[in-house]
Amino acid sequence: MAGQHPSASATTRLASLDVFRGLTIAAMLIISNPGDFSQNYPLLVHAEWAGITPADLVFPFFLFIVGVALSAELRPSVAQAADGRRLHASSRYLRLARRAGILLVLGLLLNALPQFNPATWRIPGVLQRIALCYLTASMISLHVPLRWQWSIGAVILLGYAALLRFASVPGLPPGHLDALANLPRWVDLAVFSPAHLFNECPTDPEGLLSTPSAVVSVLLGCWAGHCLINRPVSCRWGMRVIASGFVCSVLGWAGSLTIPMVKIIWTPTYVLFAGGWAMMFFGLCYLLTDVRQTAGWMWVAQVFGRNAILSYVLSEVASDTLSVMDMHGTPFSLFVTSRIITLSGRLVSPRLGSLLYACLLTLTIWSVCWILYRRRWFIRV
Repeated sequence: MAGQHPSASATTRLASLDVFRGLTIAAMLIISNPGDFSQNYPLLVHAEWAGITPADLVFPFFLFIVGVALSAELRPSVAQAADGRRLHASSRYLRLARRAGILLVLGLLLNALPQFNPATWRIPGVLQRIALCYLTASMISLHVPLRWQWSIGAVILLGYAALLRFASVPGLPPGHLDALANLPRWVDLAVFSPAHLFNECPTDPEGLLSTPSAVVSVLLGCWAGHCLINRPVSCRWGMRVIASGFVCSVLGWAGSLTIPMVKIIWTPTYVLFAGGWAMMFFGLCYLLTDVRQTAGWMWVAQVFGRNAILSYVLSEVASDTLSVMDMHGTPFSLFVTSRIITLSGRLVSPRLGSLLYACLLTLTIWSVCWILYRRRWFIRV
């Protein structure tokens, strides 16, 4: 990773991608860092198992964004193609592998915080999943024609749906799905020690068996990017992306009558529903920023959008560091939340106080990224 100035030749960069990425990062920080986890608005809390809340859309949105960015990276502009300036295949593979490797290592290091204990070091994680999905989707995008990519995505989702519906876990009937007993959990426990999995819920939300399904979330972003990258800015293309997203979300909702939408195991219906919403939001950002060029407010979101990985890493480090800090025997986040409530004369409810703490932490991280944004320093993998 290195600080880079934006390339002057990046004329095909979509402003909407940075804006959408920045808004997604901001939502992620607010959702992941409440002042009091026991006091939170329902819309900002992940579904315990089946069902979906707005909080459950953040991670698939980010994977979708990875796909859009990947589409831009792997499709050289017309001018580049005419000049014959194409990277050698081995150099391209090394660059892709390097980025995936950095994300993987970063994820493992963040899992080691705040106190590294090899006996309970979680192996799966958010950045690990992004790394695996990014590398897999990039290989598919590089070597498979677009029409066959759609077939691969369908086969992955239908195959995973068949496993969830008809495969059985030892001691349970086929298709049994609950948080304590399901096929993805059984696979993870067969590969990892329980101590190396997520300890806050029975089933690891970034487990092995659900990863191919998450790859499709990235591919959806690649396909949306294929519609918009290196094309003249057009309202028509934005509406196509929005319409495609609507169809995907309807398919996911309809399929949930058979297989529920479960974020923790990344069910196919969840992929389609969340991916459809990602398309619709991204299409809307495209219409507002690239088509209408409403530039007055874009930079606020772009502060996060241009330093997305740094924003995430800073939030994880801050969260883990603050979690071990005590203020007069009270955890730091709870202390600050209680002070917000007290200083307001109890006009602020516990839920609002918890949200205000998350907003303050998000604003602090945004301020750090704003300093880098003003200097045109962007941390890229």
